[in-house]
Amino acid sequence: MIGVFDRAAETYDQVGVTFFGTVARSLVDRTAPRHGERVLDLGCGRGASALLAARAVGPSGCVHATDLAPRMVAGLHSRSGDLPWLSAEVGDAEHPPVGPWDVIQASLVLFFLPDLASAVDRYRVALAPRGRLGLTWFGAADESWAPVYAALVGGLPEEDRPPRNVTTSGPFESPASLERLLGAHGYGDVVTTEVRVEVVFEDVEQWWAWTWSQGQRVLLEAHERHGTLHTLRESVDPLLEERSERDQLRWWTDVRCTIARP
Repeated sequence: MIGVFDRAAETYDQVGVTFFGTVARSLVDRTAPRHGERVLDLGCGRGASALLAARAVGPSGCVHATDLAPRMVAGLHSRSGDLPWLSAEVGDAEHPPVGPWDVIQASLVLFFLPDLASAVDRYRVALAPRGRLGLTWFGAADESWAPVYAALVGGLPEEDRPPRNVTTSGPFESPASLERLLGAHGYGDVVTTEVRVEVVFEDVEQWWAWTWSQGQRVLLEAHERHGTLHTLRESVDPLLEERSERDQLRWWTDVRCTIARP
């Protein structure tokens, strides 16, 4: 997955589709970094939430951002020249730099961690006594796109198919599940809010560009390896064109934002 996001970095959040910026704004509105605070942004991508936090804390504060994909970090560096109090480096969201941090935030990241429980223990230690942890994660999504997703995975060998529901299972099955995990690991005042984010695609080609630019790129690369990408397009394009004709080349998902304090 590091390689997938590293290869996606060139177009990540840059194909004219408004999504990651909207989710980042939802997160930063709720972590509410204040002037002079110290913020750690985990899995920063090209910096959608880190840049917002840096503008909020101002030059008397600091924001440190980490991501496992070097090209994502380089992309953030290229966008933050006017914010010298924002630093970024390659780093693992499971292992936060030593604090204390007033805010630790992660946008659409923590469901990828193999050991979330250990990670939130480390975040609690790294947070200041009055600090807060904030994360965004997925809720319900537009099921009318199920045939398209089925086509993406259907032509792949079983070993190349990603686990289903990885972003909505375990602690991320429901707000109550996540609250139980956080409570068991020393957090209180847990509040989860939900917003619906809608993505509208201009045309079929923009949908393909967006899919190449984010995590589902892993499926397209698998088809590339097996020489089935052309066949995939032959099965998916008619589905997309039909949606376009019905003015339904749009997709929505509910995004949850959870805030917790040590």
